[in-house]
Amino acid sequence: MNAPARRLAALALFACLASCGGGGGDAPPAQPQSVTFAFRLRGLPASEEFRIATASPAFIAQVREQLRLPEAQRQLFVAGAIRAGGAGHNLAWSWHFADASLVQAAIELCDGRPSMVEANLPYWLDTVKSFCPWSSYAYAEIG
Repeated sequence: MNAPARRLAALALFACLASCGGGGGDAPPAQPQSVTFAFRLRGLPASEEFRIATASPAFIAQVREQLRLPEAQRQLFVAGAIRAGGAGHNLAWSWHFADASLVQAAIELCDGRPSMVEANLPYWLDTVKSFCPWSSYAYAEIG
């Protein structure tokens, strides 16, 4: 192989390694980015808004799908375990969702308003242990 052909082959190999990820050690898999969503309750003031921060790809996709719909058609509501502390994203509430999903139905025991949870934290955190406000809907993606 002559010199120009060797250079061309080396350049092609370098381009392949760079584009195929073979140019070095194993990179750690990318961590999913956390996204925060705002939820509101139908027929209640914006002061009842709560937020959920998550890195769950399934939940993020589910909420984004709801957000693509007109607000009146967003029929799925939030349900999930709650924990003490606002976790830095849940506005002034002193609780947050530890995990959440969007559902079509849930038991009445966990239905309520964010202000009800706030007003009686021990009951909600120690007895109910979850929150599923039936009138909640995905309102916005915050970031």
